[in-house]
Amino acid sequence: MLCGISQGGLTESSEARYAEIGREMALSNDFLHPRMLGIGHYHKPPVTYAITALGYKLFGYNEFGARFFLAVALIIQLLLVYKMGKLWFDDRKTGIYAALIYFTFPIALASVLNLTTDAFLNTFILSSIYCFLYAKLKKNTSFLYLGYVLLGIAFLVKGPVAFLPVALFMICYKIINKEPVKPSKHTVLGIVLLLLISASWFIAIVLEKPNLLDHFIEDQIIKRSVDASQFKRSKPLWYYLVFAPLLCLPWTVPFVYVLIAKRNHLKFTLQLKVLGFTCLAILVVFSLFSSKLIFYILPLYPLLALFFAGIYRQLLEKEKGYFILTYKVGFGILTGMAIALLCIPAFEYKIWLSILALAVIGSYFYWWNFKANASKSTRLFGLSTGATCILLLLYFSFAPQNELLMRSFKPQFSFIKEQRKDLKEYKVIVYDYRLPSAEFYLGDRIITVSNTNYESLRDTRFEKDSSWTRSYIDLRNPKNYPKFEALLKDPNNIIITKDRRPIPDSLDHLTKKFKVEEFGDWRVHY
Repeated sequence: MLCGISQGGLTESSEARYAEIGREMALSNDFLHPRMLGIGHYHKPPVTYAITALGYKLFGYNEFGARFFLAVALIIQLLLVYKMGKLWFDDRKTGIYAALIYFTFPIALASVLNLTTDAFLNTFILSSIYCFLYAKLKKNTSFLYLGYVLLGIAFLVKGPVAFLPVALFMICYKIINKEPVKPSKHTVLGIVLLLLISASWFIAIVLEKPNLLDHFIEDQIIKRSVDASQFKRSKPLWYYLVFAPLLCLPWTVPFVYVLIAKRNHLKFTLQLKVLGFTCLAILVVFSLFSSKLIFYILPLYPLLALFFAGIYRQLLEKEKGYFILTYKVGFGILTGMAIALLCIPAFEYKIWLSILALAVIGSYFYWWNFKANASKSTRLFGLSTGATCILLLLYFSFAPQNELLMRSFKPQFSFIKEQRKDLKEYKVIVYDYRLPSAEFYLGDRIITVSNTNYESLRDTRFEKDSSWTRSYIDLRNPKNYPKFEALLKDPNNIIITKDRRPIPDSLDHLTKKFKVEEFGDWRVHY
């Protein structure tokens, strides 16, 4: 994992945004005020940016530094899932099964291959749940306080949404175990500690800039939850109910099989009931919000892995059909993915590497099926874990060859560097789009020009001075046209445009002298 995370350039827009804000934070050593392209960016608390900045401090300003702690987050999550399964089910094998199942979930791997808040949020939420469970089962108050501290940090990763999965888990736990709601003094003190940690950054920033309070409440909480259309994230009510099960294949298929055909063979313990009802509650509650992205429900999947592991531990060695069905579905998915990738003409891949990968996969499956002297569970998890590792290696090889298809603009930035390698002074004008990766790869020579595209608009209400005007031009103000026109007249400058938003016709004559290099839908004028 660590060897491959530097493969492929930063992708637009989310990953590049987090990477660039972290880079500017590391360069300025200002961990209180997140900034992107020289302008304050207060959409989320600063923990993800700070973690990314630490990666740069350790490994330099590159893709590896940006993504390093994502790999660490996955390792911590796997360890927590194992520890939680071992603790709660009082069975080491259940913990191992849960960790291996979670590792093979596509959504778990996708969350750590692309820099966003989601992997870090999931890590802190899962850590908090584990601490609360440990405190409950082992009567350890120090873990109770640690759970509240970790939940407070989770809040500083992404805001109030961090509370929901933990609260739903605790509610389901108490209802199913028929525990009365009687907060102890430790619980009250823990909640006070949680609120202090959660509010710390917001208090500090609002005391400095009071007008940010309305921004946090109205724009970042209410509008994101209720008016998702503003952020282009509105999805129908059924969105999670349909797509959530698909992201934990092949394990969902045998579970449905058990519910239909073998339900009498399964004992729904208290642990399985708590996990099952918590997963259902998370799906229902998050489905009620109009704003939906698939990574929003990422905290569901460690609990699902534990749920599936508890079922597998009961049935895997007893039910031959359970093993065969899981194996067939998994093998079918792998085969379908391989055929689909080979049949999509837009993808580029090395034929020798593809043949080698198929040979490795075939040999691996042959050994586990016909040569390995192992139990059903060992064979199944050996196959699934090995197949996942091979897919990861293929992804790390595939990503650098298809950067434009994956919305990474590193190739065009490399082209710009090559064209201007003998020049120290030039500007790169990004017209009517916001490309944080441009500054990551090209430095502070980027000027964003906003015209009609909402994605290129910047919120400058909270800027104390006018230094941001050096890197941002808003053409909605006619007074800024002369500045934009002067940039176009300089032959040393470079312009980046997209097909759907070309330079205005009134200024088109200024770009006639430029050559044009095409990168998919994008154009580099030089």
